[in-house]
Amino acid sequence: MLEHGLIAAQNALTNRKVFALDDEQWQAFQNALDAPTAEKPRLRRLLNEPSVFE
Repeated sequence: MLEHGLIAAQNALTNRKVFALDDEQWQAFQNALDAPTAEKPRLRRLLNEPSVFE
């Protein structure tokens, strides 16, 4: 799942060389990066289950 997300992001961003943000957008971006991660119990449970490929 993570790999597919990375591939999708890479495909979406391949042709973008410059990202222009105004002050408000830049601050929102910084806030998102600085925010603590949220606990996601269902995701944790899913990732701790044995894979169907194992």
